[in-house]
Amino acid sequence: MKKVISLLSVLAICSVAVFGQNTKNAKEILDKVSQKTKSYSSINISYSLVHTSPDGKNDKANGTLLMKGNKYQLSVLDNILYCDGKNLWTYMVDEKEVVVSTVDNGDSDMMNPAKVLTMYEKGFKYKFIQDRFEANRAIYVIDLYPEDIDNSEYSKVRLSIDKDKSQLWKAEYFAKDGNKYTITVNTFKVNEQIPDASFTFDKAKNPGVKIIDER
Repeated sequence: MKKVISLLSVLAICSVAVFGQNTKNAKEILDKVSQKTKSYSSINISYSLVHTSPDGKNDKANGTLLMKGNKYQLSVLDNILYCDGKNLWTYMVDEKEVVVSTVDNGDSDMMNPAKVLTMYEKGFKYKFIQDRFEANRAIYVIDLYPEDIDNSEYSKVRLSIDKDKSQLWKAEYFAKDGNKYTITVNTFKVNEQIPDASFTFDKAKNPGVKIIDER
């Protein structure tokens, strides 16, 4: 569970710096995606997560992400994270346990998995690879490389961006230990009315759940 959440959260600090040829093309594409994403009042995504082990075996899971401003709700592997911008509830459904912590303003971006959509500020070099058709869509392929490769779990992150929609479609993480993690966006809805209650854990609706408050 920690590894999967870490995988999603690492996108919070993903960003870009100059790297080799075609840098200008990559920056223009990423900037357009970032600007468009920031223009939405809310985002509602369903996604699939596939872990491919070095021996080629696949483990699959589905999840959802709601985002509004600095608030989000993330579901992954029978766990649900709620964040209202100040507090973070990590609800482990099978264990019937919730851990509550305070969002540190200095680390809030790092812990916000919604930043999967705007990973463009620091910590990575980037390179435009190609444009191609895949799954009946035109996509741009851009690779991100950690600037501090020695302290990174990943050697590369490959982004596939929907060319017509200027939206992230797929992110592939290549771990240095041979594992690969692929997040694919299945549905992408924007500007819906999402109540603020969606971003807090409701104790009344979840009786019998143990709450561990670490604030």
